[in-house]
Amino acid sequence: MDNGQVSSKGTPTIDEQSIQRVISAVGKELKCYNTEHSGYVKGEKLTFLAGAGHNEESNMGTVKAVRDSSLCQNFLDEEYELSVGEHIKPEDKDKILISEALAKQNHLSVGDKITLTHAKLGSDKGVYTDLIKEKSAYETVEIKGIYQIKNNSDNALNPTAKKVENLLFSDSQLLINLKEQTQGIYEGEISFFIADPLHLDKMVTEIKDIASIDWKNHIVNTNDFKYSKIAEQLQSMQKVVIALTIITSILGLVVLMLILTLRIRGRIQEAGILLAIGKTKQQIIGQFLLEAMILLSLGFLLSTIIFLPLADTFNSFLFDSITQATVHKNYLQPDFLHFAILFVLESLGTFVTVLVCSGAILSLKPKEILTKMS
Repeated sequence: MDNGQVSSKGTPTIDEQSIQRVISAVGKELKCYNTEHSGYVKGEKLTFLAGAGHNEESNMGTVKAVRDSSLCQNFLDEEYELSVGEHIKPEDKDKILISEALAKQNHLSVGDKITLTHAKLGSDKGVYTDLIKEKSAYETVEIKGIYQIKNNSDNALNPTAKKVENLLFSDSQLLINLKEQTQGIYEGEISFFIADPLHLDKMVTEIKDIASIDWKNHIVNTNDFKYSKIAEQLQSMQKVVIALTIITSILGLVVLMLILTLRIRGRIQEAGILLAIGKTKQQIIGQFLLEAMILLSLGFLLSTIIFLPLADTFNSFLFDSITQATVHKNYLQPDFLHFAILFVLESLGTFVTVLVCSGAILSLKPKEILTKMS
């Protein structure tokens, strides 16, 4: 509002440079992203489903140019469902999706090609018209998929271009080729999908620090609806897993100490002989430690080889049934750093255990050990 009057400085836009800054801020948490930009098209020998005030001039449809049509909200919310063909992907060029109703009306199927031209919906004395009278841009596109509208709640007052059956999804380059969009400038919604919803608030805070985006004209919408419903379950599961890990680690260390104590005490004779032939206590401890570390390394390697292929299966079993997500993180797949930290901690525990267990024997003198042997 400007002095009580509604004013506009044009449609807010976001450029490719700002998108890349968002991607950089999200970092490795980014799973994928999608851009959207809308426009209007007419087609040669293409008849759109008639809406309110339909005439030859208003015979047009809406195009939503995207990187990945499967990430559009209509498909994520399962309002639309792809019935034939495949979704549009970032590498596609000159590909579109059309509705079943539009395909049926024009006897079209997957693989057919049609020629589109630019258009702009307007009104002249209450009659819907095309504001682009002279056509100068044409593009031949191929139908890659046909989608079904599950719940059609279309308003009967909508003009032809606004009818849901006349919505086309295209690759992101189509509207640029039709001179309706500038390369790298977007007026529609930009969606970013992250791997871990627990980091969502942090991501939003970092994104809002990007100065190249005018936050007076842009808003950030967060959608963690599915995860919010199971967040308490995940947090409870996380606490249980942490508690079990700590308990298992302590019990494992205790069992390790008992096994090594019994094993080393059973080698009193060997230790006595080694001391008698001139081996130092440090050399004997080093031998015991080397043996333990070799066994630890072999066991760690074997457990890793067994666990890694099963991590995806276990993760899906634990989380997919409650999240029902198509874009999710494998919470059971540790990275190299976690593996290294775990191995270092286990090695440290083994080292301390060998020292403690060896001390009971090596504190004795050679004669005392030989006396125990007898």
